[in-house]
Amino acid sequence: MVLILVAGVVSVMAVTPLFFLIWNSFKLVGPGNLFDPSLSFTLANFSKAFRDPTILTSLGDTFLFTFGAVAVSMVFAVTIAFLVERTNVPFRNLAYGLMFVPLIMPGLLKAIAWVLILSPRIGIINQIWFSIGFSKPLVDAYTIPAMWWVEGLSLTPMAFLLLGAAFRAMDPSLEEAGATSGGSKARVFLRVTLPLALPAFAGVALLQFVRAIDTFDVPLIMGQRQGIYVFATQIYLAVRQSVPPAYGEAFVLSMVLITFSMTGLVLYQRVLARSGKYATITGKGYRPRLIDLGRLRPFGGAFIMFFIFVSAILPFLVLLWASFLPFYQTFSREALSLFTTANYEKLFDRADFLPSVKNTLILCTSVSFGAMMLGTLISWIVIRWRPRGHKLLDGLVFIPYTLPSIAVGFSYMILFLLFPNPIYGTIWILVLAYTVSYLPISTRFTNAGLAQLKAELEEAAATSGASLFSVMRRIVIPLMLPSLVAGGLYIFLLAAKVTSLAAMLSTPKSMVMSYYILNLYQEGEFTVIGAFAVLMVMGLTIITIVSRRLAQRRSLASET
Repeated sequence: MVLILVAGVVSVMAVTPLFFLIWNSFKLVGPGNLFDPSLSFTLANFSKAFRDPTILTSLGDTFLFTFGAVAVSMVFAVTIAFLVERTNVPFRNLAYGLMFVPLIMPGLLKAIAWVLILSPRIGIINQIWFSIGFSKPLVDAYTIPAMWWVEGLSLTPMAFLLLGAAFRAMDPSLEEAGATSGGSKARVFLRVTLPLALPAFAGVALLQFVRAIDTFDVPLIMGQRQGIYVFATQIYLAVRQSVPPAYGEAFVLSMVLITFSMTGLVLYQRVLARSGKYATITGKGYRPRLIDLGRLRPFGGAFIMFFIFVSAILPFLVLLWASFLPFYQTFSREALSLFTTANYEKLFDRADFLPSVKNTLILCTSVSFGAMMLGTLISWIVIRWRPRGHKLLDGLVFIPYTLPSIAVGFSYMILFLLFPNPIYGTIWILVLAYTVSYLPISTRFTNAGLAQLKAELEEAAATSGASLFSVMRRIVIPLMLPSLVAGGLYIFLLAAKVTSLAAMLSTPKSMVMSYYILNLYQEGEFTVIGAFAVLMVMGLTIITIVSRRLAQRRSLASET
């Protein structure tokens, strides 16, 4: 009964919006006849969309942007993961902590910051270039390569965390054999290390592809000006900017985006299934060995710090600089004389600022708590109870991971437009959509946390007469607290950063900070955005530090 109830809730939350999305893609619907049973099925939406040359151009831009961003992220992630796990590079003990720093700043703010750095007219790099005597800009923020750079930096930390485990678990005996046979360090790396890590590289690249193809903020900020549109931005413009909304086009683009995302995940599963042939760790003879970089050691450490600087520190410094200026300009003595706190005062004077902060705190807290608690219940069913059909529940939970965020937001918008309800246009529809989107992430954390706990303590408590609620409250949740806090904190940061869901579902009454930044950008308020960014990044940093400290104290208290 519990399995049926939980599976039913998950199905309604995850599958129903997808069903309405698929259904309406084969109907000629408009704002007034969504999900009209009297309409006949047709391929007219698909035929119209793919006869439109702009859609085909957008398809090419989508793949060009996605593959380029993945390539940039893999270059950084593979290099840093190898340096940290297999060499004596400086800062290797700090690397994992440093790689979480870029995760704090939302991608939308990074895109805006890099526009201020790379803009052909006002960008810092081009201003320096002009001061040397050149008349044409060196770089341009509104190009595909610039978009590759910014999105690749955003994708790198997660790829690094995944690849680090692969390098850490690799048996170095084969590398030693290659070196004994006369191979140089570079040759051994190219002929032995990389081929052995090929499944991990391929799997991470495919996961990065699924994430990048869903990217909304970077293409919107850096591509729209030059007519570069990916499918995610096309869906947003068709629904939120077209009058009347071009639902048919949005349905088709959502279906295509979902198809590409699912294909990437299927290929990822096939790569995992074939990874056994590359296994090198056995029950004997395995020991990790660090490679001495010699004279290259300082350059390896400099590469790691270069990534941290360009992915987190430089964008923040640019926005911090902009926040104290009446209008944006590059660094100079004259600009220093114009320093003012007026942008911060202007921000707090806006009637919509504090409500957006309040909505964001409600959203992030509700989603992180709700997703982790529901994830704990699902993990308990799948790992502990294991009733007949538990694998089906685990599969249902993973469905939202195959759905791009922009498509999830669109599907929820369509679903709640079909009937009168109290949550459309409120913050709670965002809470529901975000919780569904992050449920696969929460269950990965709770599955890992619960799998590490032996069942003896729970069985002893049950034998002593404790109820299931008491066992969960007094034993399971305290012991799982590190996993719950880590997952909840990660989801909290994601909910604060992701723009695509908010862009589809936000209204003036339910506006959250990520969408609020987009509105400021469309108003041209770069300096106010700088003030907003400083406050937002500082707030998220404080929340991250305090949450981890409290979790450590609670974990120590529960152990004693």
